[in-house]
Amino acid sequence: MKKALLIGINYTSTPDVQLNGCIDDVVNIRNTLIDAYDYETANITLLRDDELRAAYQPTRDNIINNLKSLAAQSGNLSEIWVHYSGHGSQVRDTNGDEAGGYDSMLIPCDFQRRGVILDDELLTIIQTIKCKAILMFDSCNSGTVCDLPWSFEYKNPATYLKTKNNNVVIQNPNIYMLSGCKDNQTSADAYNNDSQQYVGAFTNALIAALRMNRHNVPFLILYRDVCNYLSTNKFTQIPIMSCSTQTPNHTFTRATQLSVANDVNKMVLMSANKSIRATMKMVM
Repeated sequence: MKKALLIGINYTSTPDVQLNGCIDDVVNIRNTLIDAYDYETANITLLRDDELRAAYQPTRDNIINNLKSLAAQSGNLSEIWVHYSGHGSQVRDTNGDEAGGYDSMLIPCDFQRRGVILDDELLTIIQTIKCKAILMFDSCNSGTVCDLPWSFEYKNPATYLKTKNNNVVIQNPNIYMLSGCKDNQTSADAYNNDSQQYVGAFTNALIAALRMNRHNVPFLILYRDVCNYLSTNKFTQIPIMSCSTQTPNHTFTRATQLSVANDVNKMVLMSANKSIRATMKMVM
């Protein structure tokens, strides 16, 4: 079984920091997970700040509690997917665990009352995940937002700059993350002319790259294609890939490929049978 937590925050109640595309981002990701990767609607939790039900608003407590719940269930799951689209920022590190001197953070919708979510908190939860985890962050200053030990920066088709970020020990070798930008960069909002909606530039590039590869693509190649898509479309942000291992080997695989092929075969067979019956009628 697979489960997903998708968090989209437009900050509609805070006009001075309002974004446009974050809710559409997670709706588009939800549709991708259902259509291409056999996630069931009932196993996808959306937290969005246009939601009237308190339990589904992207508050600090709801985000943390849902992440902890996923981690607690992960021993009985094959995969979890977390996608965050919203504001991110940095604050000076106070415990000396950041090589760059700053903690990355996520900004929940109630940040003015309840505060932010630091990368240290995310790491503590991530260290308890037992199954494969796909983590996507379309937010500013997000390069090391999960504090994973290894990161990769795409340079050219033959070169990825591998960096050991820290000495964090994560027993699970199947934790994979893509961030919308480097720690010192911002992640842009964008407008998708095809779908006529505001989106996050990174999330839009991610979905485009998955589609370009027909949803079957090694993680490293997906990362390359996301970077190239953003660059081709004149975005200056540089996504970062991070992992719990220095040899990432995950491949995104379209889980419905076999069933689609079977459906096509059935349609061909039905069409052939109809043609045979029509021919028999003509002969008779």
